[in-house]
This record gives sequence, C-alpha cells and structure tokens, in this order.
Amino acid sequence: MMRSSTTGLSDQPHGCALTRALMAACLVASVFASPARAASLEDGSAAEAQIETCPAGRSMLKQQAKLKDFAKRVAERAPLKILAIGSSSTHGIGATAPQFAYPVRFAEEMTQRFRTKVEVVNAGVNGETADATLARLEERVAAERFDLVIWQVGTNDAMKGGDEEGFSKFLKRGIALVKSRKMDLVLLDQQFFPTMKDPVRYERFVKLIEIAGEEENTPVLSRYRLMKFWGERAPQDLRSMLASDGFHMSDRGYFCLATAMGRAMGDLVMGAPQLANEITPAITASVPRTMLRP
Repeated sequence: MMRSSTTGLSDQPHGCALTRALMAACLVASVFASPARAASLEDGSAAEAQIETCPAGRSMLKQQAKLKDFAKRVAERAPLKILAIGSSSTHGIGATAPQFAYPVRFAEEMTQRFRTKVEVVNAGVNGETADATLARLEERVAAERFDLVIWQVGTNDAMKGGDEEGFSKFLKRGIALVKSRKMDLVLLDQQFFPTMKDPVRYERFVKLIEIAGEEENTPVLSRYRLMKFWGERAPQDLRSMLASDGFHMSDRGYFCLATAMGRAMGDLVMGAPQLANEITPAITASVPRTMLRP
C-alpha cells in the first residue's frame, strides 16, 4: 500500500504581528490560501516544473454536509491523517508511477491549501466491490485513528452486475461504521468514461451514492459529474485525463481530480452552500513536467 506524507508551508506573514485582529485575519487567509499562492511559497525546483491548467468543471460537491471535527483541526492547523480507501482508481492504476496516484496528489493539494502537515494513507485495492472494501474499512478504522475517511466506491459494483439494493445497504453500513468511530467521512463516486456499456444502469449506481449521502448526511464528491462535464465541454480534455485503457485516469487526470477535490474540501470546511450545479473555473498550477503526459 502507498503512503503519502507532506509537510506544511511557512508560518504566517510577518505583518500579522501588528495587532491581534490582524493576526486572526491573516490566519484565516493563510489557512485557506489558494494552492497556486501556497505553491509559490514552497521550496522546490522551478526547472522541474511547468505551468499547467486543469479545465473548468462542475463543482464536485454533490451533497453538502458539515465536517465539524475536521474543520476544527484545519482551523487549528493540526496535522491531518486521511484514509483514502477504494479500488483501482484509489490504488492508482493508469498513473505512470505511485507518486502520481490521486491520494499522493491530494496530500500535496491539502498541504498547500490548509497549510499544515497532511498524511494520506492509500488503501486502494484493484477490482474491489463495496462489500470487500467495507470489510477492509472496518479493519482500518478499528486499528487506526483518522481525521477523515474518503471512500471511493461504486465503479466495480456497477460494472460487475452488482445488486443495487445490496449496494445501498453496504454504503449505509460503511457510513454508520465510520461515524460510530467518531471520524468524518466523504464519499467519492464513480469515474465517467465514454465506453461504458450500460450508462443507464451505471448512472443508477451513481445516484445511489447521492441518495445515501442525502439520507445519512454525508458529503459526496462527484467525480462522475466532473469528468462527464469535461467530456461534454471538450472531449480532448477528457481524453487527456484518461490512461491508454480509456477507463482509468492518467497522471494529469489524477492531478486535476486531486485539485478539484481540494477545492471542494475547502468549500466543505468553510461551510459553503451546495455547489453541485455551479461551474468552477480553470485552475492553473505549477506541476512537474512528468505530469504533462496524458
């Protein structure tokens, strides 16, 4: 399994020492600083990076719910430990190296956005359906304490002929399990890909995750909505996000997914209204040259 641990950036600006009021204002501003600004403060080799733009998309926030404990730790700049659990797209199939999988890129994004140390534990296993992941989830949350669990779920259930009612039950059991451990949880739904054989059935499984989020007051980040919008708006954008198999995400796809997830997490922590139908602007960031490969 892959682990990612990144460190926070520099301390608050010097001007914050002027007054206590300015200190509070600067703290809020720095905690929610944009990734582009934060990245400019971080030491690194500019020669190994280029400016890349992730295309505009739909906000990933499909279901809005509060993450009180996680938000409190962010405000305190406490170290954050996140469990990313799911199947092959969590593990990182399609990426050219483990460090380009979404959990690693997400750890970097969260470190820049929240200005604190973030560790994301990659617990992705290829080909899993919800029942198998649920069993592993139970083991992980019993053994370790996490500030946040991101459960990527549903793709294999939709593709392998899984039972819809059974899938919903597994979702609700997993949500109840994590919450019983006093941990915050976010659901990450299925990827969109243009060659799906039964899109009507597939979208029913996407909808089941949305329904579970609504009924259990659990945030849902809609990867499906984001990627489908990319494909509808500019097919070439979606193609660059997919690996050569046309199904899993590429290095660039995982990078842009992690960036969009970071924006959505910022909205959740700050208590933004539901944004699922809003268009998010293109995002420009400095990324390694190797991330530019489709």
